[in-house]
Amino acid sequence: MSEGDILGAALDVLNDAERAHYDQLIATTALLADISFADILVLLPAGDDGAGDGSAGPHFVITAHSRPVTSQTVHPDDLVGLAVTGNERPLAALALQSGVSVNGGAYLPGQQHWVQSLAVPVNFANRTIAVLLREFPSVSDRVWGRLENNYFGLFRRLAGMIADGVYPYAAGPGDHDHPPRVGDGVILLDAWQRVEYLTPNAQSALRRLGINADPTGRRLAHVGIEPRALQLTVATSLPHTEEIERNGHSVVSRCLPLIQEDTLTGVLLLVRDITELRRANRLLITKNAALAEVHHRVKNNLQTVSSLLSLQSRWLESPEAKDALAESARRIRLIAAVHELLSGPDGDSTPFESVVASLSSLLRESLAPPNAPISITLEGAVGPLPSEVMTTMVIVLNELVQNAVDHGFGGATAIADGNEILVRIGREGPELQVSVTDNGSGAPDGVLEEGLGLTLVRTLIENDLGGRLAHRSESGGTTVELSAPLPAAGI
Repeated sequence: MSEGDILGAALDVLNDAERAHYDQLIATTALLADISFADILVLLPAGDDGAGDGSAGPHFVITAHSRPVTSQTVHPDDLVGLAVTGNERPLAALALQSGVSVNGGAYLPGQQHWVQSLAVPVNFANRTIAVLLREFPSVSDRVWGRLENNYFGLFRRLAGMIADGVYPYAAGPGDHDHPPRVGDGVILLDAWQRVEYLTPNAQSALRRLGINADPTGRRLAHVGIEPRALQLTVATSLPHTEEIERNGHSVVSRCLPLIQEDTLTGVLLLVRDITELRRANRLLITKNAALAEVHHRVKNNLQTVSSLLSLQSRWLESPEAKDALAESARRIRLIAAVHELLSGPDGDSTPFESVVASLSSLLRESLAPPNAPISITLEGAVGPLPSEVMTTMVIVLNELVQNAVDHGFGGATAIADGNEILVRIGREGPELQVSVTDNGSGAPDGVLEEGLGLTLVRTLIENDLGGRLAHRSESGGTTVELSAPLPAAGI
């Protein structure tokens, strides 16, 4: 049986409530690793022969592995998905069978070294559904002080809650975009919400909020601050998160209740100073607003230029001049439309096919009378393209569709039912492939080579994009094919 099959079989044994409890535990292994200065493993039972090696006794599959940021790791390699036997993790087997925590040492045959280990049964609804292992080097040169003793004391309390089935909690602490970790700051409160211990980082966070007095031995309310999240945690024995803003500073506080025998024995507060992050967010919002205003003005200016050209054409008598100004105005309107698409919320993530679809709608409205619309069909997809490629390709497609109307269908006034244009787009390796085919009568010899539209297309494709262009025209219609290399960012 493969490791994936073993993991799937182990998870299938859990019912919905057990799976939810297990998932919440997995989400907190980083916290447990940080406060215990050790690697945290979660093992799911995989039957008496889950590893498929024929050995007797319980087998496990490692489903989570978190390394501490507060200490060295004992397992440089990721162990998730590894199937192990009860002989390889004897303390896990004992915790699974007894339902109580087991402490001791273990020799890891695969890694050929000893580790110190604490095996904690993950009990839920009177059943052990998993085992949590704390593994750390048997020999360490770390000098333990007050911080280490408090951190490890917290871990032992949480480990006891895991064995009692009350951790992880029935509800999460709430989402936050910058959740605090142990290294950001820790405040430990007793059963009466008095501060037993706080780390230097936590002290600094309180000072940012204007709390300069040492809160040790006092309630936070007595030194000038009492987070609403703390009040809710004490009232409900559930975790809560709150962001506090004061004196121009922002601190996020995550409150975790410490429970023993259904009694609240303390509260663990994780705090993080996110003032600079919030300032950066506000600056980014301001810059985004300014950029959006610039895009809006560019679009309006382009539309103004288009309107001016349209007004100017009314004062001209020459049909050629009128057509030239009308064509220039239409090109500018299309550029404005593409600019609006690319400056929207999706930005550079807008698929090229979406832009082409929008372009097709604009061309149908501007090139054909309502009683005889052109059928423009799009085939293929290429995903997002760099904005400079996107803009150039829109101008190119505009010219090619215009050529199909003028030379294939005989002009806008000659459009009839059944006039169709097919646009195909795709990728071939690092190149963009585009073709435009119409079912018109075909262009007269030399018209495509001499026309302004195809000259503009050839210049944009060959000079700006470094691509190639080819075309063929016959009585059944005209096809123009082009290819252009995409920059590395657009592949």
